[in-house]
This record gives sequence, C-alpha cells and structure tokens, in this order.
Amino acid sequence: MMINGMDASTATSVGKKVLIEMIEDLISEIRPTMSVEELQRVYTKSIDEVILKEEDSSHTKYVGGEFSLNYIDDKSYNCAYRLFFQGEDKKLYEISAKSKSLDSYYLSMSVRGELKTVQTIKFEIPEPSAEARDKYNRKSFIK
Repeated sequence: MMINGMDASTATSVGKKVLIEMIEDLISEIRPTMSVEELQRVYTKSIDEVILKEEDSSHTKYVGGEFSLNYIDDKSYNCAYRLFFQGEDKKLYEISAKSKSLDSYYLSMSVRGELKTVQTIKFEIPEPSAEARDKYNRKSFIK
C-alpha cells in the first residue's frame, strides 16, 4: 500500500521517527504533577507541526486523529497517535506511530492511577489553530 508516495513500511518508519523526536522534545515540558488536560495540551502542540508538515508535503487536508497514552506496567507507558488526512483524490490516508516504552515518572500519580485503571487514555487531536498555522508558515518561509 502506498501512502503519499511512500510504501507503508517507509511511512510507518517516518511516523515513528517523528514521534520519538516529539517525545524527546517534550520531556523538558512534562512535569510529574501534570493533569491529563495539561498532557493533552503539550502533546497536541507538538502534533500540530506533524500535521502541518504532512499537509504541506503531501498536499492533503487533516480531517481528524487521536492520541493515546497506553499502560504497559506500573513503571512504564507509551504514546501513540493516528492522524487521518484526505488527499486530492478524496481518499483517506492514515499516519500512525507508537513510541518506545516511557518512564511513568513523568506522569502525575493521578494520571498513573487512571492509566492503570483504564489501560488507555485517548483524546482527539483538533485541527491546528490559526496561530499554529501562522507559526509554521513563518518557520517554513525562513528556511
């Protein structure tokens, strides 16, 4: 299967690389006292750039997606995202990635407890804001 001119294996590899880079960038912003809502804000902010890059490079339009925190064990969890884009051909394309195991230290005790109970915390990824689009366009223009 081809996704935006790449075979599915290559697209998955690119998606994983982007997710790993995003998580590494976010570690400095994540504090052990953060609520689910604060985590959602931090992750959504980084995913906006992934969405905007994909729209720009593949001439697609973002139509929706979800981000999840997934329980592994008491000391670890992982993150994953699924993003859906509509191409000029009106077909839907999915980009998804899952992180390696992450240390639960970066989650608050309440988030750890909730994650252990429900196993997966999911939230929708909204369309990037006008502010995020402007910031991305300025960065792209400068390059």
